[in-house]
Amino acid sequence: MKKVGLCFVLLCTTMIASAAGERIPVGARSLAMGGTSVSQCDLWSLSNNQAGAAWLKGGNAGICFENRFLIKELMFAQLGCAMSWKAGTFGLFGSRFGNDQYNELKAGLSYSRKFGKHFATGIQVNCLRIHITDEYGSKMLVSCEIGLQYHADKNLLIGVQLLNPVPVKITEYPSEYLPSAICAGVSYQFSDLFKTTIEAEKDLLHPLLIRAGAEYHFVKPIYVRAGISSDPLSFSFGFGLEYGKLTIDVSSGYHQALGFSPAASLTYNF
Repeated sequence: MKKVGLCFVLLCTTMIASAAGERIPVGARSLAMGGTSVSQCDLWSLSNNQAGAAWLKGGNAGICFENRFLIKELMFAQLGCAMSWKAGTFGLFGSRFGNDQYNELKAGLSYSRKFGKHFATGIQVNCLRIHITDEYGSKMLVSCEIGLQYHADKNLLIGVQLLNPVPVKITEYPSEYLPSAICAGVSYQFSDLFKTTIEAEKDLLHPLLIRAGAEYHFVKPIYVRAGISSDPLSFSFGFGLEYGKLTIDVSSGYHQALGFSPAASLTYNF
């Protein structure tokens, strides 16, 4: 009964606050590594840090799911695709979070580009639809995100993402805006087999959030991952499998009171 009560409180607060345009790490790989994402370079950089998509090659497409605390009302799903040319990488994604009573539909169009061998930047324009029951109706909003990445050397990568740097008003009375946040982190490749990541995120309302993760490539097609994040304290783990151009990632977060949050993603490189 206690767990049911906690889940109900979480459901309400997540739908009212966390889901309303906050930064959410996407992709089972990042989620397995504590949610560290700003210094990753994969398809889900379309949401996590647009600059990371600049390092992609060819065409990429994928789908990912996350079910927070095994509650169907907290289901998140996203489709994404990216195409890289000499002039840069163009990306497009669509996502959905919530249920019939409260849900968010989000679509984003991004462009990222490398500048030399070390620096990349990206920008994204989002269209966000927030729906709160038929009584309150829906709200359409337009926002943007900016991402930066710097490869200091072949092992060290530094990433920064700015979420909603231009204030976007949700309601007039009371005056409420989409949250603005900054996330900065680093990843270090100790060897071909072992990688670590750490990052910090801060918005105007919540305490500083710290995430850390590690990835071990102990067999050629298989990756094992683990991570930790603060506020609230939670742990995560997962694995990845590369089969030719297809990559499958599976993960789960674990909160000591609320339980598991499984996630899975599938990507294909053309």
